[in-house]
Amino acid sequence: MSVEVIEHAGFCFGVSRAIEFLNKEIDAGHRPIYTVGPIIHNPQIIEEMQQKGVQIAASVRDIPNHGIAVIRAHGIPKEDLQYLKENKIHFVDATCPFVEKIQRIVERESEHTVLIGGNPDHPEVIGIRSYGGEHTFVFQNEKELGKMAQEIRSFSSKYIVVVWQTTFNLIEFEKCCRFLKKNFENLKLYDTICKATQIRQQETAELASKCDAMIVIGGRQSSNTAKLFSIAKEVCPCTVLIEQANEVPINLSYKERIGIAAGASTPVCIIEEVKRIMSEQNVNLVEEELTFEQMLENSLKVINNGDRVKGIVVGINPSEVKIDLGTKYSGFITKDNFSNDPSVDLMTAVAVGDEIECIALRVNDVEGTVALSKKKVDALAGFEKLEKACEEKATLEGKVVEVTNGGLTVMIDGSRVFVPKSLSGKPRNFDFETMMNETIELQITEISTVRGRKKVIGSMRALEAEKRKAARKEFWDNAAVGNRYNGVVKSLTTFGAFVDLGGVDGLLHITEMSWKKIKHPSDVMNVGDEIDVYIKAIDEEKKKISLGFKKAEDNPFVLFTNQYSVGDVATVTIMNLMPFGAFARIIDGVDGLIHISQISTKHIAKPADVLKVGDEVQVKIVDINEETQKVGLSIRALLEEETEAAEAAPAEEATDAE
Repeated sequence: MSVEVIEHAGFCFGVSRAIEFLNKEIDAGHRPIYTVGPIIHNPQIIEEMQQKGVQIAASVRDIPNHGIAVIRAHGIPKEDLQYLKENKIHFVDATCPFVEKIQRIVERESEHTVLIGGNPDHPEVIGIRSYGGEHTFVFQNEKELGKMAQEIRSFSSKYIVVVWQTTFNLIEFEKCCRFLKKNFENLKLYDTICKATQIRQQETAELASKCDAMIVIGGRQSSNTAKLFSIAKEVCPCTVLIEQANEVPINLSYKERIGIAAGASTPVCIIEEVKRIMSEQNVNLVEEELTFEQMLENSLKVINNGDRVKGIVVGINPSEVKIDLGTKYSGFITKDNFSNDPSVDLMTAVAVGDEIECIALRVNDVEGTVALSKKKVDALAGFEKLEKACEEKATLEGKVVEVTNGGLTVMIDGSRVFVPKSLSGKPRNFDFETMMNETIELQITEISTVRGRKKVIGSMRALEAEKRKAARKEFWDNAAVGNRYNGVVKSLTTFGAFVDLGGVDGLLHITEMSWKKIKHPSDVMNVGDEIDVYIKAIDEEKKKISLGFKKAEDNPFVLFTNQYSVGDVATVTIMNLMPFGAFARIIDGVDGLIHISQISTKHIAKPADVLKVGDEVQVKIVDINEETQKVGLSIRALLEEETEAAEAAPAEEATDAE
């Protein structure tokens, strides 16, 4: 006999969400908690919640003002929601988002004729209908739709809007759609059947067609379970509907292939229990090597506190994992004992059917339960890894799970490693909160026992030191004059800047920072800037690097010689006056000297007799020394040329007159 379960069996998103919301309120434990009707259509879950103190209210008017109302996944009527708000009753809305979407559509389209495909007595449909107008109809199938067709046509609304209960039967949906399109023109069809429901129904139909028998698990009051049963039975006549695992029929053991489907309100643990029972019915085939005495011995096996045991995951909810230990005990792992990571999500961290090794924390022989810890097993295995890494100075990765005044707590394979701020490699003013949940690399530097507890110290700084050592070796192996690097300015001094080239610092002298004269390195760069530099000189013995930053093509003197030649006239600005002459700015970065003898055609005692700083004058370039990068200028040369031109002019006029 083989047993196969549809892939999408059990809790849907909306149900899981509603249960999670309710569990959060239970854990808070401040007020009496009421659900507006059963939270879901599953008697086992309802009983479990009632044992935790949750009360079921038949109406919102039965909920006292000091209580908390949890709205179930099916939603509630519009007027009930309004009642909660007006009476200031604290409520948690766990309405399935897909149901809320239908409510919004109906409310938005309420001025038109609205048709709702679904069970008129189902709480989801009752809630949806409350958002519609006076011309709102509910139908369950094509036959009912046909009976109300004439009445629908009698209303003169612009559109006929059609929505569907999230769990509406897909086969009936297709029939109704064909009828609507054939009989009405002004249709607005919204496909509001939950995709998970569609997939679950399709998988059920496909599996039923291949099996000799089908078991559908779910609450007998559940709409989606009833539809699954109807779909399966239509394809596979030997289909049974059960609510609990102990209802599995014995007479199915002779069937070769059995399929299992489950409604959206069915916990995974019940599905797994049904599978287990089916396997036990086939025990002679599955466990023929075990004698009755051996199986009895296994079931009566005693577990003591501290024992290391293995079990199979049979149920999961946001707060705990249920474990089958193969004994008379029922095991469970709370979220706190599952992992040292407080952000762990049990719903994704583990799956039904997984084998988990745990340590027994508390054995309750009266109730037959065992509180288990997975994180202790993980910690033991992780600790061995940490000891080995400490000996080998290996690099490890871990997630930062806590930031304190003293440093960081990092989780590595279930073990907590403390990194003091002094060993983080970060500056004093660094915001360590930004590292929360970050994955970092570190080395284990110390493992000790304090008051019977293991203490593990990690260092990011030690790892950085190792990396820099390796980077320095690589740098010196390849360093050569002319090599270019993308460096980071590490610090500034009055004479230059130290630049990190990747494990090695080089000095960029202030004279190499700019072609212009600057007073301080901060005039052109700041600490942390990334700059492109090249090696200008290397002192191998002292391990010192001199860097260059200026580019030859940016040399102002080169730009000047590309623009001017000896004999050219230029407009310059007087920058400084000296006893022997005046310095004038030709272009940015290049000054020329106007010697005192070249300032005027007449004798002057000092340049200030004729010029002042800031004057703009025209000069003639009389000398360019490319080796010393000095330029000679002359005002006098231009004045003499003007005089000569003026004297020559009358002679030319006289010649023309003759």
